[in-house]
Formats: sequence, structure tokens, C-alpha cells
Amino acid sequence: MIITDIVELKLPNKNATIEEAEKIIKLLEQELKSSPRHGVGLAAPQIGIHKRIAIIRTGKYSLDLVNPIIVDREHGMLVKGEGCLSFPNVALNTWRFDEVLVKCDKNPAGVVITGLEAVAVLHETDHCDSVLITDRAAMQKVGRNDLCPCGSGKKFKKCHEGR
Repeated sequence: MIITDIVELKLPNKNATIEEAEKIIKLLEQELKSSPRHGVGLAAPQIGIHKRIAIIRTGKYSLDLVNPIIVDREHGMLVKGEGCLSFPNVALNTWRFDEVLVKCDKNPAGVVITGLEAVAVLHETDHCDSVLITDRAAMQKVGRNDLCPCGSGKKFKKCHEGR
């Protein structure tokens, strides 16, 4: 069952061994397949297991993340209507990145992920770090002369306006 309790979702998560991860990944796959909503990823904390494990399942990727770390991110963007299986019927605008380099125990050299899958990797890695979609919500309008929320240090008009 997918957890919707914010207090439980915010509990700290521990690193996992590869052996632990294999069992948990199977549970995550079962839960993702049986979910009535169409998610592309799921993290162990979302099923009540406080380990840093997540899966991404799309037509393009089948990615297992064990103790993931986002090493690099490029091309910040506003994602309109990002959802989460732990927050049914909620869609929030978030600031994410279109390209990420993620390393984990199953991919120690790292893998570059782009597009929707990059957003999913960021979302599920956030769950592993006890960060929720509500923590990433773009709550206020960004003015043309404000610093871009992507963290580039540039003004929004020179960085992401019009993308």
C-alpha cells in the first residue's frame, strides 16, 4: 500500500545493501503495477520501507536506484502539474531539471537521464532524501528580473523565460 501520511514520508531513510535492494525492488514493482494511478516511479519510503531505494519504469527506462545521488543537473525548468502517488489528486508546479547525472550503488559510474525520466529520477531521489513534492512546489511567480529558481545565478529573463 502506498503511504500518504506526510509525517511518515518525512522520516529519515537509511542506505541499503544491494541484497536488501533486490527484495525491495520487487515489492516496488508490484506496488507500482497494482496502483490505480499511472506512476512512472516509486520509492521505498512510499511503501513504508525507510531505505534509499527507488525505481523508474517508463517505455524508455527501467532504472533501479540504490542509494542514489544526483551528481549534476542541467537545464532547469518549470514542470507544470507534477504528481505523486503519495498525494492522489494533487498536481503541483515544481522546478526541476531536464537532464541529470545520477550515481548509485547499481550504477556507480553514473547515468545521464533526460526529459520526463530526469524529472522522475529527481522526484524519487527526493523521496529517498525525505523531500516531498510539496517541498519543491513553485509557490510564487518569478519575475523577469528575479534570480532564476534553477540555481544558475542568472536573472530569470536571461535563463529560462520563454522555455
